[in-house]
Amino acid sequence: MTDFDALLKRSFAEAHEPADGGFVVNVTHSVAKREESLKVLGYMQIGAITIGAAAVSWGAYTLAGAFGQEIMASVGLEVARAHAAVSAAPDAGLAAQNFLQSMGAGLTQVLLLTGVLAGGAVAYRATQD
Repeated sequence: MTDFDALLKRSFAEAHEPADGGFVVNVTHSVAKREESLKVLGYMQIGAITIGAAAVSWGAYTLAGAFGQEIMASVGLEVARAHAAVSAAPDAGLAAQNFLQSMGAGLTQVLLLTGVLAGGAVAYRATQD
């Protein structure tokens, strides 16, 4: 012990220690109680988060089971269709055939309409004479 510490102790040797009346014990007990309640609250929050995550996971699993096969089949078909479009070279004969088919369907309608108009004109002319 240094000389200063000895002097300090001798100088205040007659001073009485203040009586805290159990203040330190009460504060310690309150702090311990608060820490324990916060620890329990933390465990409850972790449990609630775990239950919520389990519920969300179960719902996602249920949806994946219900729609997963259909979605995978659709994705597979689209991939196959894209692969066929990329890997197949353009065919001029097929394009010409599609054009002629569409023109044939259109010409059929035009011919039917022309026939109806011509027939109507002939019938009108016949009734006028």
